[in-house]
Amino acid sequence: MRLEVRWPAILIWLAAWVGLVYLDGPLNLGNLALLLVLVSACAGLWLSALASVVVSAGAVLLFNWLFVEPRHTFHVLLDQDLLLLVTMLGVSAVVSVLMARWRKAAELERQHAQHSDQLRQLGAQFREMPDPKVQAQLLQNMLQQQGCHTVALLLLQDATPQPAQTKSHQWIGFASEQDQQGMWACVQQFGAIGPGTGRHENLSTLFLPLRGRTRALGAAAIQDYPSQPWSDATRAHMQQACDSLGLEIEREQTLHWAQATKAESQSQRLRNTLLTAISHDYRTPLANLMGAASSIRDQCERLSTAQLRNLAQTVLDEAQHLNRMTTNTLHLARLDAAPLSIHKDWESLEEILGSVLSKTRMRYPNQRIQIDLATHLPLIHCDAILLIQLFDNLIENAIKYSPPGSLLGIQAQLHDHAIQVGVLDEGSGIDDLWKEKVFQAFERVHTQADASEVHQLRRGMGVGLAVCKAIAKVHGATIWAADRAPQGTALWLSLPLQTQPAPDVMAA
Repeated sequence: MRLEVRWPAILIWLAAWVGLVYLDGPLNLGNLALLLVLVSACAGLWLSALASVVVSAGAVLLFNWLFVEPRHTFHVLLDQDLLLLVTMLGVSAVVSVLMARWRKAAELERQHAQHSDQLRQLGAQFREMPDPKVQAQLLQNMLQQQGCHTVALLLLQDATPQPAQTKSHQWIGFASEQDQQGMWACVQQFGAIGPGTGRHENLSTLFLPLRGRTRALGAAAIQDYPSQPWSDATRAHMQQACDSLGLEIEREQTLHWAQATKAESQSQRLRNTLLTAISHDYRTPLANLMGAASSIRDQCERLSTAQLRNLAQTVLDEAQHLNRMTTNTLHLARLDAAPLSIHKDWESLEEILGSVLSKTRMRYPNQRIQIDLATHLPLIHCDAILLIQLFDNLIENAIKYSPPGSLLGIQAQLHDHAIQVGVLDEGSGIDDLWKEKVFQAFERVHTQADASEVHQLRRGMGVGLAVCKAIAKVHGATIWAADRAPQGTALWLSLPLQTQPAPDVMAA
């Protein structure tokens, strides 16, 4: 031990001998001996076991010289005094050993707490810096703080640890060719290599793997290994730090693979569902188109003007129906692929609804529509084309599921820092179990009426409301279905209000 570590024990012993000399006379020999044992135990907090035993033995001899009759000799007249000295020596030795063990256990506990705190901080830094290169540099700095002058790291970027695949890994720091080979061997053997590891002890570089759960994600090369080798506890701590990086890299890779797999699975499921829907829902309008076109081609000379007009209207209606299904499908695919790649600008809700209603009146000239818009509605920051598609789908859906001659209502109001727009019909309503499902792709409320000739307008792929939900999501809005009294359904869209633009921005 260094002197700066021993000085409390030296002061305790000096004070103790001053006290023993001062108390010689007022206290008997037994009490002085107890005081000496107490001092030995206290001084053992700062001395090693061997030093404490040696000092205690010397203290017993000095105690015999100064206080045991005949004084100033090592001769002992009385047997009880000899027993006292032997007992003092034994108790002091036992106490010294116990105190040394306690101090060693306390030091190990302190090191464990320090190592745990260091690993916890390192893990927090890894989570804050998701870039593997930055994480590797953090680990490199930590290893260098342990007395290592040069540390190099190998990071694997896929699950195939092969040196020949130069694109599958990267190096952090400089590593000689020999050290690179050592790191690759460390990865493949999934264990430490070098001094103190039991493998290739003759190497001057210590190699530690960056271990995940089942494989190594890289390796660390401690090139200037300290002249005083690490203890087993320190080396185990450094291995845990390396494993923290390996587990973090493995977690990020697993998360990336899971997301890619999920996206691929969703894409495959969407393709399969889309192909199934196209093969089923496109067949009827295509057949109607082909039938009307064939009649016009083969029987145009025998058909009257009214019959030709009806067939042409059939062609137009079926073409519009196909166009709507195709547009909805393309919108759904685009929003699912890149939900943030939309162009937003400040728009007037009245103008957007006016554009939608003008097209609705062209398609359904006999449809009764009641409009109730609050005055002085604020501007909305949106993609106008997408919102037009959303409201067009809501109105089309309401008309499909309403009886002929019923009244369609459109409302817009301010509520809870948002603009709420509702499309209200007088249809048969939606069961509570379907109020969420109707906004999922390729889901429709199937009823027997759908197959009747009266309700042929209900044909579709079930993507209209799914597109509405996707458009609402990219605008930070919410959409839901509610019952309408006394009969019908209300589809509501809630657009959050935003800080209105300055007049000069609108003028520009």
